[in-house]
Amino acid sequence: MIEAIYGTALGTLSALAFNRISIFQVQKRTQETAKIETLKNTALIIGWVLLSGALFAAVFARYSDTATRLESVAYISIAISIGAVDMDIKKIPNSSVLALLTVRTAALVYAIATGAPLKETLIPSLIGLAAGFILYQLPMLIGIPIGTGDVKYSAAIGYCLGAFGYIQAALIMAIGLLVYLVYLVVTKKGSLKTSVPMGPYLSLGAVVTVLFPVFGELQQTVFSQLF
Repeated sequence: MIEAIYGTALGTLSALAFNRISIFQVQKRTQETAKIETLKNTALIIGWVLLSGALFAAVFARYSDTATRLESVAYISIAISIGAVDMDIKKIPNSSVLALLTVRTAALVYAIATGAPLKETLIPSLIGLAAGFILYQLPMLIGIPIGTGDVKYSAAIGYCLGAFGYIQAALIMAIGLLVYLVYLVVTKKGSLKTSVPMGPYLSLGAVVTVLFPVFGELQQTVFSQLF
């Protein structure tokens, strides 16, 4: 119980900090007052705090290792921020993508330094990085435009979650997008051609995968046998 309380408190502080970071990122990319004010909305900030607090509490309840906790909550905080900014201005900040890459690299270095097998630790992330990059290139081959920010974010998520984790996140993203597109069509508020920011849905997939890594054990087994 006390661990969940610690997580909730940390999540609250993180939400407030990342809300300010997100506002700064929006201000750098647009002069539209309405866009800037969106992330300053009191109801949004309260929702952000409650969501972050609940997710952090879940991480602290699920994982006992400090390094895993820190890595997981970092991913969650950055993913929520990216989702909020992309939903607001349809842009994914390079600095946030770089932050994800930095967190994962630091986690890999720590894991290897403390005795984790090099190949079993590093290769899944590298394959995930490649998969995330390639998957988002495929739509462009058939004329579907994908923003470079989306491609970078997808690759970063693959690097952070590994090959199997990325598959799970991508599936959740696809389901989320499908539900939203069906909603647009049914309510006649849009169509299958409506432009939709991908960041929030990939963030959803990443957060769910961090908390419930369905393929986590399978990934470890597969790569331990291969390498």
